[in-house]
Amino acid sequence: MLEYHVDGRVAYLTFNRPEKLNALTDEGILEFIAALRRLDKDDDADVGIVSGKGRAFSAGADVKERLLVSATDGVDSQYRPSEADAVLRCANWKPLIAAVHGYALGHSFHTALLCDVVIASEDARFQITETAIGVPSAGMWHHISQAAGTAFATDVCFTGRMVTAGEAAAARLITRLVPTGEHLTAARAFADEMLQHPQGALREMVRVRRSLLAEQLQHARSVAGTFRWDLTPGFHDAIHAKTGG
Repeated sequence: MLEYHVDGRVAYLTFNRPEKLNALTDEGILEFIAALRRLDKDDDADVGIVSGKGRAFSAGADVKERLLVSATDGVDSQYRPSEADAVLRCANWKPLIAAVHGYALGHSFHTALLCDVVIASEDARFQITETAIGVPSAGMWHHISQAAGTAFATDVCFTGRMVTAGEAAAARLITRLVPTGEHLTAARAFADEMLQHPQGALREMVRVRRSLLAEQLQHARSVAGTFRWDLTPGFHDAIHAKTGG
């Protein structure tokens, strides 16, 4: 599901499951984690660009595999694979650019925001899909509130509504807004700008940004405690209604 290749000191990490809008399975996330760790150790790459093939960046977690299992088999969601640690706790702190087009929903919305730079095309759409199925998004609320303010975070997290790229740009949630179809070209241009500078200072900025973000998200998780949303009737009903299971 995840392709990795390097061109001119830029590593491309590409979700490649276009027939499912790059929905993320456990296996796909493990491949993404492996690619992030490969980038961290890759002497031929200084910057990474994360993108999706086909019509979307990613439609988020594969509902049938990742969430239906939690609802039917009692798998504790906190032990499911996530790329957050591979981004926030690495060795070499290479900048990551999310090149977003189409949908970036749920888990993949968080994936994009974990990156240091978000380049979004005008057709991009973001959404906290967890709200509609009874999954708390307190960590995302905190993350979004740091960038765009608490009012905007409360709006999008509490309602679970779709957010356009233009609205995300106005809220300063993304770095640059570009014409539809230009997300990869713009991401490469941004990467090339960074490559013109000494990498040590850039990596130190990445380290500080991600370290602060890791502390903030850890605090949000500790405040949230051990609430088992995956055991609530609301979550079970929503998942079974969504999957027909």
